[in-house]
Amino acid sequence: MRIVSMTALAFALSAVLPPTLARSAPPAQSATAAQGERAYRAATPVHITFASNPENGVEPSVDLRPQIHERGLAVRDQGNRGTCTVFATTFLVEYQKSGMIGAQKGLDLSEEYLNWAGNKEFGKPFQDGGMFTRFMPAFQSWAITTAKDMPYRASFDPNEQPTKAAIAKADSMFPTRYQFTVLKTWDNTKGYTKAELQDVLATLRSGRPVATGMWWLSNFATVTVHGVPLLKEYPRSANTNPATAPMFDGHSIDLVGYRESSLFPGGGYFIFRNSFGPSFGEHGYGFVSFKYLLTYGNDAIAIAPPVVHPVSPPKY
Repeated sequence: MRIVSMTALAFALSAVLPPTLARSAPPAQSATAAQGERAYRAATPVHITFASNPENGVEPSVDLRPQIHERGLAVRDQGNRGTCTVFATTFLVEYQKSGMIGAQKGLDLSEEYLNWAGNKEFGKPFQDGGMFTRFMPAFQSWAITTAKDMPYRASFDPNEQPTKAAIAKADSMFPTRYQFTVLKTWDNTKGYTKAELQDVLATLRSGRPVATGMWWLSNFATVTVHGVPLLKEYPRSANTNPATAPMFDGHSIDLVGYRESSLFPGGGYFIFRNSFGPSFGEHGYGFVSFKYLLTYGNDAIAIAPPVVHPVSPPKY
């Protein structure tokens, strides 16, 4: 686990999607590669509800949903835009900010602003969405304002700009920017290592959600294991032919809980917060096995814990 230096130029990854893993996308779902990013296929929102009823002994051992509900952080819908990573990153900041002493309930930060900040940070060609390596430095440079100051739009307008007042408000809301921890550097050819999985679990145990990018299902489906509806998974060998592959890269979500148990593929399952609105899954949340992310987890980030500097006792 490493803490990112936000001034590092390593944010612009130069990795290119291997031809055997590439997927073509309808124009409305495509995103344009810029500043070293690769083109990707955005996930179309799924509005299918399902509920978990875990058997005795396999209930979540870590679950941040009660705190999320207490803080009034509603599940939002990205619509038909490739902005899942923007939503996942914005939620990390919302969760951290709303947990501060004296914070007001119902914080609603602007994904549209953070999307603009990514373009402001990296310049043309402007794009809708991108990778975590785009929005971490964008937050450091431009912070983020409220959704009231820059509401989310149904479609991307590269010419839309926040007002000077909105930029000033963002800066005043975050006089000290949160630092991020990279738990897995982006690589869509392999999932989490066992060590990276343990870093993710430790982060969740500390009370911090984890944003992760992963492969997604071309045709959404779940498989219920001991009362938990898990995302259906396929071997990587099933995805070698783009024309028939059941999965694609990809989609970003926030992990907000888990249960370790040998009864589940890979040794446990995660609870994840999606950006398809409350009409997805269980009030906006879903479930995915450890095995799925050990196979298909592309990258993972979290907000770093605050650095505590020891204070020497006064000398008399």
